[in-house]
Amino acid sequence: MKLRTKFSLFSSILVIIIIAGVSIFLFIAEKRLLIKEMKEKQITMIRGFAQVSRESLISKDQISLLNYVSSLKKERGVVYTVLVDDQKNITAHSDLAMLGSEVTDDVGIKAFEAQDLLVQHFKDKDGQEIADTALPVIIGGKRAATARIGFSQDVLNAIIKKTLDNTRNRIFGVAGVALLLGIFGSFILAQVMTGPIKQMTEGAKLIGQGKLDTVIDVKSKDELGDLAEDLNLMANQLKELDQMKSDFVSSVTHELRSPMTSIGMNLDLFLEGAFGKLNEEQHNTLKVMRDNASRLGRFINDLLDVAKLERGKMEINPAPMDVNPAIAGPAELAKVQANSKNIDLVIEIPEGVPQVNIDSDRIQQVVTNLLSNAIKFTPEKGKITVKVQDNDEKFLQVSVCDTGMGIPKDQINKVFEKFEQVKGARKQVKGPKGTGLGLAIVKALVELHKGKIWAESEVGKGTCFHFTIPKA
Repeated sequence: MKLRTKFSLFSSILVIIIIAGVSIFLFIAEKRLLIKEMKEKQITMIRGFAQVSRESLISKDQISLLNYVSSLKKERGVVYTVLVDDQKNITAHSDLAMLGSEVTDDVGIKAFEAQDLLVQHFKDKDGQEIADTALPVIIGGKRAATARIGFSQDVLNAIIKKTLDNTRNRIFGVAGVALLLGIFGSFILAQVMTGPIKQMTEGAKLIGQGKLDTVIDVKSKDELGDLAEDLNLMANQLKELDQMKSDFVSSVTHELRSPMTSIGMNLDLFLEGAFGKLNEEQHNTLKVMRDNASRLGRFINDLLDVAKLERGKMEINPAPMDVNPAIAGPAELAKVQANSKNIDLVIEIPEGVPQVNIDSDRIQQVVTNLLSNAIKFTPEKGKITVKVQDNDEKFLQVSVCDTGMGIPKDQINKVFEKFEQVKGARKQVKGPKGTGLGLAIVKALVELHKGKIWAESEVGKGTCFHFTIPKA
């Protein structure tokens, strides 16, 4: 899972948890507040009723008391309003038929005996839950009456439920908008945070591939920006070191090339008998010396080619020509080496192949290098095929296929890198070992011709190297 996905997912989950937690908290707080307000309203109503009853008893204004009782009955949730005198007789009631009756029920008696505010819950004959709220009416320090209001708990619960439903809908609406904004913000934040990291990852990958001119353009003024600057500084230092290495290699190889050429020429003269006849032992010793000098000379030439390619100094001189000399020529020369290992080398170039626009020497170098590798890694009685195909409007395809050891899939893209060789290959190859520069030079030469090169392989069955060259 990518870092951006992880960051977005984590941020989104965090936003969801926070919004859900806040929504639940607000809902519970709203519910508690409603219940508290409802109870406070009940207390305010009973205290107001007790006060009006006290004033009515003092002024003996029965009409005002009855009017007030009648007005309380209109309040939502109020089932009854009653005033009981000190003899347990009902002197005011929202139901006029109850006037003058004596209180005999348990709830009424407990309310009459209470010294302070008392709330009792019971169910009436219809099964409705009632919250009976009672408060003594004190006149001159003595209990003159008891004020009672009965509230329907079912109606109060319905009021609370409706209010909470509206609150929940509002919370859901706000939470939904906040959730969408939060998730969107999470993705934006993830992009802002991981964008520079992605830039640095891609830049570090390019630097690791040897593209030391890469500049990581991260402008954020934070730790990520500092890290990008450090990576750019590191790339510059590596570039300087690589330049020093290239200069050193170029200088050394130039210094070695002339003496090695001179040594090779003199060894050839000795072997040809220019300085006298050699016995068999002398001849064999000088032949080994010449072969090693030739191998060292080829290595020096490879280093020079690599140095030229790295500096951009390698030049090609393409010209229209037939494909046979560039492909079949080096293949015919390689047959001698192939025959020495009892390898069958087949050349397949169809008639009528269009002319190509190439630097013949450089393409011959490409074919020679590929054939040299094929012969090296193909066992005795194997087969190597050099084939030219006309499958494209602008390019010819050249393939060099062998029945050798093959290349593992995890290494097939690395063989074109400098000094890279297939793991375990050196142990299976007899004779001189390669330097790991040949295929890197081959790839560069093909790309200088605007072509491309790739490999297909299966371990134990062989390898095919394909490259394209432009038609004239």
